Amino acid sequence: EEPHPNPSGPGGSDSIATNATAKAPQSGGSISSEQIEAYIGKLASSFPFFLEQLWLAVGLPSPAEHQKQIGDWLQDGPKRRGVRAFRGASKTWVTLAFCLWRLFKNDNERVLLVSKSERHSKDSLHMARKWIGQVPFLQHMVPDRTAGQRDSALQFDIRQAPPDRTPSFTAASITGQITGSRASLLIADDVETNQTTLTLEMRTRLREEVKEFDNILIPGGDIVILGTPHHEESLLDKLSESGYRFQSWPAMLPRDQEDIPDLAEPLQERLDSGKGSPGDPVWPDRFDLEELAAREASEGRSTFAMQYQMITSLGDTLRYPLRLSDCIVFPVQRDKAPITIAWGQHNDRGGTTRLEDITSLGFGTDGFYAPIMYDTSWDKYSGTFMWVDPSGKGADKTAYAIVSHINGYLYVHEVKGLEGGYGPQVLDTICFRARENRVGKIVVESQFGAGMFASLLEPALQRHFVEPNEIMECPEGWACHLEEQRVSGQKELRIIGVLEPLLNSHRLVLKPEVAFNEDLQYQLTRVTRQKNSLKHDDELDALASCCGLWLDDMNMDPDAAADRKREQLMDEELRKHYAAFGFANNGPPGWIKRRGDIRYGR
Repeated sequence: EEPHPNPSGPGGSDSIATNATAKAPQSGGSISSEQIEAYIGKLASSFPFFLEQLWLAVGLPSPAEHQKQIGDWLQDGPKRRGVRAFRGASKTWVTLAFCLWRLFKNDNERVLLVSKSERHSKDSLHMARKWIGQVPFLQHMVPDRTAGQRDSALQFDIRQAPPDRTPSFTAASITGQITGSRASLLIADDVETNQTTLTLEMRTRLREEVKEFDNILIPGGDIVILGTPHHEESLLDKLSESGYRFQSWPAMLPRDQEDIPDLAEPLQERLDSGKGSPGDPVWPDRFDLEELAAREASEGRSTFAMQYQMITSLGDTLRYPLRLSDCIVFPVQRDKAPITIAWGQHNDRGGTTRLEDITSLGFGTDGFYAPIMYDTSWDKYSGTFMWVDPSGKGADKTAYAIVSHINGYLYVHEVKGLEGGYGPQVLDTICFRARENRVGKIVVESQFGAGMFASLLEPALQRHFVEPNEIMECPEGWACHLEEQRVSGQKELRIIGVLEPLLNSHRLVLKPEVAFNEDLQYQLTRVTRQKNSLKHDDELDALASCCGLWLDDMNMDPDAAADRKREQLMDEELRKHYAAFGFANNGPPGWIKRRGDIRYGR
């Protein structure tokens, strides 16, 4: 159907004009019919203007520059077009506004929004429906329930729409039943996710679902694909190869050696004209360089490359995301560690901190480094956990890892693989190493043996429990909690998802003996996101799983945590000092006020 550029066409000019009055241009306190017609005409002819007025009406800031650029592409792009945009770019909201703009122009438009889940679809439709009832120049489109028009969580009609089997706006899930639907504008919003791209079978199924769009589309209609890559074999790349045209909006202008496919023309022009430089943020008001650096450290380099820079053709550096050089190697003690520690490849004298005595199995110049500094104040760990991965089939070993936490850093005491399956020697070794490292909790992966390993380990642990003052080596005694935990999902993605952010932020500290473990080195540097990328991954899996037990404790700023710990240590020293002068019960004299008391509001 051709849109109706004339406000007096289908849809009714009177209703639009009346409701547009509040936002129409004003001159001398009155609004002429010519001004109203010009305003409505501009709303109908320019989606970027419509978007700006919509944002203003719902109380949002003026659209960011990249959002206007997306709006231009949505309005003027080819019939089969797509938007690649970084996470948080608000591409969904811009496209919801585009759907309403199409309905605003043409009463006969039939919009189908296909999202990753029914909940996501409902949320999007709810937002669009809310805007219709809230925005003055859209209120004439509110469904007329008394006339039998549809208005539900998954579909609605606009008031001017002629009776039809298909609603004006329908929301559906990519995994739902969309066969038999009809649409003149079909939007696929983030149908590619981690869950829909886990395996080749799931990626193939997703591609087949998207092929169904052509059978749904009314001849002459549009298909718009919105997405962020979640896999090296991205659906967006497959669609680009099959005739869809895409424009990409990364979070930053391409940095050195970054090849961003289909970079949006306005961003390319910005680079070519010299108005922008590589690495400049595309949305600096919300995602400045500091925020993007934090997200790259948190998400991991390879995930950031895909989901923020739109890069799916990962080179070896990103294909193998875990590096030895991101670890800190330090003589980890059993009970305590520095309250802060810093990674670096060169010390303050310009010398290297590289540990040449540890043979590196990493690629190229990859290798281990000692810290550039560590605090002279040490404190006890907040806890020490052990993860046990029982041997499965074939040549797998029973692997275990022991990891402690303090102030946002993880200290790895041991990572080893044991031959012998469920044998007594394996069980005793695990119990002995747990006691030697004062482990407070052992978690056994329950995927194999239906919980048999934990059942065998429990009596072995009981034999190793120690009462206080029972043996000289452990005067405080030792007891340990045992539990089972089932893991799910693709193993490689789980390992990388845990370890890559830790390594990128340099918050994983290895004991030298752990760094010397060549099996672990090989597994760490060769794992990729591809299923079965490693023949054996037992020790790496144990390390990642044990680190994963601490994830809830890693959401802290190590520097702030270290400052608080210094204050606590100073408090303890002051209490000891004042106790000698008779202030043991009441603390220091009232006239003593330390800087830390003021800082923390005490």
